[in-house]
Order: sequence, then structure tokens, then C-alpha cells
Amino acid sequence: MIESRITIKAPVNEVWKALTKKDQMKEWYFDIPDFELTVGSTFNFFEPGKNQEFHHRCVIKDLELNKKLVYTWTYPNHSQGESVISWTLAENNDTTTVVLRHDGLENLSDGGPVFDADNFQKGWNGFMASLKNYIYGMRKHQYEISINASADKVWNVLWGDDTYTEWTEPFCQGSFFKGELKEGNRIHFLSPELGGMYSDIIFFTPSKIALFQHIGEVKDGEELPLDEKAEQWTGSFEKYELFEKDGNTVLMAEIDLVPDHSDYFDQTFPKGLEKVKALAESN
Repeated sequence: MIESRITIKAPVNEVWKALTKKDQMKEWYFDIPDFELTVGSTFNFFEPGKNQEFHHRCVIKDLELNKKLVYTWTYPNHSQGESVISWTLAENNDTTTVVLRHDGLENLSDGGPVFDADNFQKGWNGFMASLKNYIYGMRKHQYEISINASADKVWNVLWGDDTYTEWTEPFCQGSFFKGELKEGNRIHFLSPELGGMYSDIIFFTPSKIALFQHIGEVKDGEELPLDEKAEQWTGSFEKYELFEKDGNTVLMAEIDLVPDHSDYFDQTFPKGLEKVKALAESN
């Protein structure tokens, strides 16, 4: 059994809607077109992405309005086993504590190491952060570009010391990062004045995926404690995925944004990706 919990500054009915309304679940969780909030109903979905990998099939076993939701969790194409997900909600004044339990993981062991408990723990912690971000008004913005170069070349442009500074120029001239790009590490994204933010590296698989979780601000090269403003965006995610076919690569970027930042990034991020394209295709 694994468990993840989070406290959100929001009334319980607002959190419950995010957990059970299809249009809201799609924003932070999974796209589940056949979801119906009824005991005994079955719903199906896939991992996000173009390839529709890892078919999930679930059956709702129990629910109590604004308090509890329980359903099975299976992978019919990968495992014969069945596990169980339970969400419980508890309201205290102006906050709601959400607890997620995943029981029966040992029943999925026939699916291989991808179903290890550590992977599920990391995944559920991420979804809890995404739930909080959604409640606080963050929305995922996606950007995509096709590049006539291999995934290896695109990856090297994204994370090479010199090329990173070049392609991020539309955001901040002279920006750079400090820290080793390795899964589980912490990294600082910095301006020349040593201001910026610090982030944790959740996934970092060369030429495939990089996922960062942004934690807080940096000033003069030092991590600052979270204040009320940072609490509104701490835990947000930024993801880069590469899909190569026949020597061409589709680069997809996804970032959680508060409304005040949306217009700026919608205008600026495509400019950065165009620079990635130019650099990768010229090398």
C-alpha cells in the first residue's frame, strides 16, 4: 500500500468536483470520456500522449458525496491483477485534506518493474500536486513543434549549456541553469543576476522526457522560503517530450500557468521552440 496526502485551501465541495467531473478531471488527472459517478460503473482511459499506452480499466466500488471515492485499478493488457484506489476528503475550516491510498500493488507485479511501488508513489504525488494546482487556478498550456533532426540532436540543444542560453533568450537574455540534470536532483533556473526559481527533477530520460516540478524562488543564488505568493504556484510542472519518427522529431512542451502568466508564455514559448528548431536543424 502507498499513500499520498495534501491540504488544499478550498472547500470540500470544490475539491470533490475536481475529482469527479469529467471536464475538470481532464485538466489535471486523465481524460476519461466514459466516467460516470455511480457505484458499479466501469470506466477506461490511457496514459496521456499520442500512443495511447497503458490501458486502465476501473470499476467504482464505493462513494460518499464530498467524502469518499473508491474504485478498482487494473491494466488488462499488462497484468492479471487488481488493485484499489481510494480517495478520502476531510474539510477543516477553509481547507480540505485529500488522502489517496493505493492498495494491492503486489497484485500487479506480473506486469513487470514499471509497476513498482516507487513509480506509483512518484506518480500519485505528482497528481496530488496537479490537483492542488488546478484548484488554485493553474491550467496546462501545451506547445508543439516539428523539427527535422533526430531526438538526440533536439535533446542536446535543449540541455546543452550554451544552446540552453540561446533558445531561452526570448524569456530572459543570458539565462542558465545550475545543477546536475539527473532524475531526483534539484536544479536552479537562473538569470544573470542570479534570480529565478528552484525545481526538482522528477523524470529525466535522455532524448525522451524531462519533467520538472517548480518549488520556489531564488534570489542572489539562494533559495527563498515559500511565501503566500509562491504558495499559489509551488508544485507546478514543466514537461518536455520528444517523439522521433524517420529522422524527424516532434517536441512537445507542457507547463502549468496561473492566468496572469498565460498570455506572456503563449506568445513567448513558441519563439523559444523556434530557436530550438533552428539550432537543431543547423547542427
